Parts: sequence; structure tokens; C-alpha cells
Amino acid sequence: MLNRQLSNKRLLNRFVTLLSVVFGLILLAWITSYLLLPEGFLRGKSVSQIVSGYDLLGGSIYLEWLRIFAINLFILGIAIIAPNIFRNDKNIPLGYLTTEIISIIYAISIGTNSFSFTLGGKLPPSFDIFTTSGIYEIMAYVLGAAATFPLSKYRIVGKWPKQTIEKISDPMTKVDRIELIIGIIVSIIVLIISCGWEAYRISLVV
Repeated sequence: MLNRQLSNKRLLNRFVTLLSVVFGLILLAWITSYLLLPEGFLRGKSVSQIVSGYDLLGGSIYLEWLRIFAINLFILGIAIIAPNIFRNDKNIPLGYLTTEIISIIYAISIGTNSFSFTLGGKLPPSFDIFTTSGIYEIMAYVLGAAATFPLSKYRIVGKWPKQTIEKISDPMTKVDRIELIIGIIVSIIVLIISCGWEAYRISLVV
């Protein structure tokens, strides 16, 4: 049932289902990391943190906004959309899996206060997550992943190391193309806004 909804022909169904899965994973990883992992567990260990640094780029909130947006756009394109070219033998695009992994890393970062700029301590699970920019960046990733489902060209069949790749014969319809374009545009708009919000919040603490 879940797999059928994740691979549903309509974008709204795929988005809502994948978002529900991601929110569930975030909650589970958040609770677990808050209770079991030390503060700062992931700080300075992610590529995005190393690239973004610990201050405003050039002392400008606008340059910082562009840097954060560029990082997130790279993640969306390379880590989420590109892997969607392939699906597993359950018809799930690999970009869905990378989206889930990124979401878990985000949740652990919240639960252990591992961001470049401290939250003031480990943040217990709460609706305060919706007052941060990160959750909306995750939602943009989810939308990007769900929207580009029709881009899949190949299916990975079997178990490693005896996997084979077969071509997917499922041409995009006009509706698929429209939903794909709209989904990507909305995803990028959400990233632009949330990255601007993040840059503003950084400017308040540096």
C-alpha cells in the first residue's frame, strides 16, 4: 500500500506520502538522538557545514543567502533529483532514499544541537521545529524528489552483488511533465525563501 502511494501517478499523492514517511523518520531520529547521543555529535562533520562555515559570507546577509541557497540547490540536484534516474525493484526512486537519509541527519542535528550555530542546547522534540528554516528545506527536498519520479529511466533488480539494470518503459505524459515542472519550481521557491530566512537568523548571532 505504501509503495503504491509513493509511486502513484499523481504528484500530490506521492508528495503527501513521502512527506509523512519523512516526518515519521525525523521524529524517530530526533527522539533517539536527543535521548542517547551527546551534544554536538555531528557538528563540523557534514560537507554542508564545512562549506557554509561559521560566519556571514563577506559580512553580507545577501551573500550568505546566496551561499546557503547554492548549497541547498546542489543537494537538491545532485543528491535527490539525479538518483531518481534509478528505481529499486520495489519501484521506489533512489532519490526518495537519499531524501530520507538527509532528513535523518537533520533530525539528529536538531536532537544533538549539531548545527554550525548552536541552538543553546539539545532541542527536545516539539513543534518548535516549524519555527526553523531547516524543516522547510526538507519539505522542498521531498517535493523535488516526488516531482521528479517520472524521470526514472532504469530499475535496479536483484540483490548485490548480482544486481542487474533494466530499462523502464514508462513514457511521461503531458500531466507528468506539468506536475514535474510545477513541483521543481515550487521546490526552488521554498528553498529561496527558507534559505533567506536562515541567512537572516545567522546574521542575528554573528
